Amino acid sequence: MKNLNLAILILVLGVSTSFGQHFDIRAYGGMNILQLTSDEGSSLIDGVLHDQTVSGRPGYQFGAAVTFGSRFYVQPGFQMTKLSTKIVNKNTITGTDFTDKTTLNVISVPLKVGFRLINPDAENLINVRVFGGIDGHHVTKVNHSTTSGNLDEITSDDYTNLILSGDFGLGLDIFIFYIEAGYQLGLTPIHRSGNNAKSNAFYGNAGVRIGF
Repeated sequence: MKNLNLAILILVLGVSTSFGQHFDIRAYGGMNILQLTSDEGSSLIDGVLHDQTVSGRPGYQFGAAVTFGSRFYVQPGFQMTKLSTKIVNKNTITGTDFTDKTTLNVISVPLKVGFRLINPDAENLINVRVFGGIDGHHVTKVNHSTTSGNLDEITSDDYTNLILSGDFGLGLDIFIFYIEAGYQLGLTPIHRSGNNAKSNAFYGNAGVRIGF
């Protein structure tokens, strides 16, 4: 994480010098829906094979970012996120279901670059933005529902130390407020084990911005 933060700082300084001195500070919150690439599969619980289905549940995030640049911009940030899934394991022998609702606490360091469709030097009250970038995630805590019992012992140590996602979306700035919607595409596996599942997520944010 330290190397990632240093790389982001160097990139921000270089790009902000190239794009000009305009910048704003943003604070936001929003909702997300997580979806793993391995939506269906199997799991072994107490030596018995279970058919497994994974579905996303609503989660949320909040964070802050700094935007450098005019027409083109770069936007580093810091974000706290809760991602939630529902895992249903069906016993292939008895047919009974075992459900585990899992919530992940995640810290993220997103870095986005974008383009404003309207020249902000001519119009600074409203604008439309398109953006893309990369996001580094680190799982800090894993919570399981009481229905999971002692069968699932997965902790934050079972997740990859740095999970990378591609990020792209669309934003709308109106006065000091803004909204945006985007999609994160998993680039690296989320588990340390041989499971190659990747995390994808739709998200929406609403926030405020202070320009300088």
